[in-house]
Amino acid sequence: MKPSLISKIVIFLCILSLIVGFFCIDKDTIYGVAKDEAKTKKIVSATNKIAVMELEGTIAASYESSLFGTEVSAPALLKLLKSAKTDNTIKGIIIKINSPGGTVAMSQNIYNQIMETRKYKPVIAVFDDVAASGGYYIAAATDRIIAQSGTLTGSIGVIMSFMDYHQLLSDKLNINSVVIKSGKFKDMGSGTRPITEEEKALMQNIINDSYAQFIDAITIGRVNRNDKYSVKKRALSKDVLRAYADGRIFTGRQAEKLGFVDAIGGMDVAQKMIERMAQEKFNNKLAAKLVDYRAKSYFAEYLSAFSEYGAKNTLKLTDFVPHSMILSRRPLYLWE
Repeated sequence: MKPSLISKIVIFLCILSLIVGFFCIDKDTIYGVAKDEAKTKKIVSATNKIAVMELEGTIAASYESSLFGTEVSAPALLKLLKSAKTDNTIKGIIIKINSPGGTVAMSQNIYNQIMETRKYKPVIAVFDDVAASGGYYIAAATDRIIAQSGTLTGSIGVIMSFMDYHQLLSDKLNINSVVIKSGKFKDMGSGTRPITEEEKALMQNIINDSYAQFIDAITIGRVNRNDKYSVKKRALSKDVLRAYADGRIFTGRQAEKLGFVDAIGGMDVAQKMIERMAQEKFNNKLAAKLVDYRAKSYFAEYLSAFSEYGAKNTLKLTDFVPHSMILSRRPLYLWE
């Protein structure tokens, strides 16, 4: 069958984009290095920059946008934080978070990196639509948290989900699972058989321990904050933390009143706050310039724009499946 006219056009545009991308890749944008401000036509001190990073989507050990757009996944943020910590031109960091949370280990990786980075320079978290569970876990490591009044945050807790489909297989399809294992718990959580009470107890212990680690992280990162910055901070008591760490979510305004966030606002508030903190940290009165601290090429922009319509208007099966089921059989700092 001969290719249709549409197919030919698509092939032509793909080849053209490859050619354009080869010659137009932004040579000044390197992974983990801020984009050159010389192109902005503004005079900026090369030694006074505020790095702006983003975390978008579910927190997991996988890249969400590594080829056709900017890096906004958890592993990308982790690399950028490591780079910014040793970048002497960066005097402060703003992390924009729009995430319902995700896996425990990756949330802890980023949390630990922020805790290490804030020893050297101030770090602020800015919440977007959602910054819940693992999203809040990460933010608890920053020096200050800013949220919009309508931001959804909180959901402090742990969840683990399993799919039980053994009756569908055995009763409806007459399919039986045969498992050879070295111990009785080796297939714990399998959907091909009912879960036992003993297995439930073991999993509950995992959840309880992961929850205790969540509380400890907030206590260390936020409750016990003892920085010298003059920028106002809201106190979060251990009693309030315990009372509200039951999985509930709250708005940014509610969170600010309780002490889970420090201020209401967006990037404008964050910029003023981080500049003041950076000046105090480095005893430097020079103004700092916000820079996009991420990798992005013209080729990525071109190709991303070309495919944007299709991506936004195509439904995937995973769009209808809860994230806890996609990331099943593991404890999650995740709000569903």
